[in-house]
Amino acid sequence: MNEQLAMLIQIQELDTRLDAIADQRLRFPSLLEEAAKPLQEAEEVLAAARAALDGSTRQRKEKESDLKDREERIEKLRSRSHELKSNREYQTHLVEIELAQQEKGIVEERILELMERGEALQKTVKDHEAQVAIRRREHDAQRARLTAEHDALEAEAKRVTDEHGALAERLDQSQRRSYEYLKATRKGLAVTSLKNGACQGCRLALPPQLVADIRKNEKILTCTYCHRILFSPPPAVEAIKS
Repeated sequence: MNEQLAMLIQIQELDTRLDAIADQRLRFPSLLEEAAKPLQEAEEVLAAARAALDGSTRQRKEKESDLKDREERIEKLRSRSHELKSNREYQTHLVEIELAQQEKGIVEERILELMERGEALQKTVKDHEAQVAIRRREHDAQRARLTAEHDALEAEAKRVTDEHGALAERLDQSQRRSYEYLKATRKGLAVTSLKNGACQGCRLALPPQLVADIRKNEKILTCTYCHRILFSPPPAVEAIKS
């Protein structure tokens, strides 16, 4: 095979790999974000459960304070009993105490409800804390894996770039300029293969004589239509790709 053509094929392969690496690099932020979602969702659920528990605890304390005030009021009412002079006043006073005790009972029932709710919410919080711990371990493992993949990709990018640079230095300057122009104007594909008599860049059939010359791989030839540099892969490679 023509040495310059062989280098052009290699450079195209390296450029194709670098393009793929660039695409993978762009995906990393979204992959990291996706990996973080289960943990974020679990943390949000836990925060909501903790807020509900705090709210329930606050309400219970308010009711307990209210209960204390009502108990003090009942004691004050009872202490006034000896001051009453008529039976009518005494009966009215007893009704007032009874109403106060009923209201106190309602508050006590509410406190019990809030205590039961608080216990249930405490269990819910513990359950969600356990879920967060699981999600955090999973996230840390995924992040470590993605970071390792990213580091490996960066190492490969450096290796491919170095190899590309070494090849480009050996390439004839006019061929290098032609390659760079075609790469820029042909969606990154400057060199492509011949298959079944057609250019694999534009998919158009080529003249028979040009096809015959390309199959020799003895010189650099281009597509009649898209002007990409063409080569003929070995029969075994072409059979695998078919």
